[in-house]
Amino acid sequence: LYLKGYEEIELVFKDRNEMKNLKSHLIEELLGFEIIKQSQNKILIRDLTGFEKQNIDDIVKRIFFIIEGMLEDLISAVSSKQSLDEISSLDSSVNKLVHFSLRILNSKGYSSFEKTTQFYGIISIFEQIGDLIKQLVNDLKREKISQSQIDIIKRIRLSLKIFEKITFNFNKEEAVKFAKMYEEIKHFIKQKSRIDLTLQQMNEAIIRM
Repeated sequence: LYLKGYEEIELVFKDRNEMKNLKSHLIEELLGFEIIKQSQNKILIRDLTGFEKQNIDDIVKRIFFIIEGMLEDLISAVSSKQSLDEISSLDSSVNKLVHFSLRILNSKGYSSFEKTTQFYGIISIFEQIGDLIKQLVNDLKREKISQSQIDIIKRIRLSLKIFEKITFNFNKEEAVKFAKMYEEIKHFIKQKSRIDLTLQQMNEAIIRM
């Protein structure tokens, strides 16, 4: 209902524990929605943002910024052997912005309406990339990362930056560079460990975008 663009939703519960779980886990991820009324077995939530006035390009650029930052923090943390926990927590920020963007697209489409479907596909994959970074953090708790794998993460981050550039300002040379970067990353991944598998999935997700 959130993704479809509903502005007000009433939720009815048989069990107060269900209500408690939903309040702490789900509503928190519905950017713009707030609880405006609550009784013993009902919650009324409403959009208080005026989401249709939001500029989706700004939101998508923010998602790029967060994901690129997660990769940069990951590189820095593994290089200096710091904690990775804070990186995983940023995945929820990605999810919020992804769901918010899809909500806008479903309600009013993209500014160039013929690109709505493409942007919907791109934004949907962002959520998967955020999940894969979170998975990579879990992999790193079980396996030791090599320098070559750190170099691959750097290349993946660069690949994402090139893709961001051609998303908003298409350039044929940059598009060719992006395609070559995908092939290079694919070549360097050895596919011998959990880390390799996650890096491979991340590279494939970016090229699908």
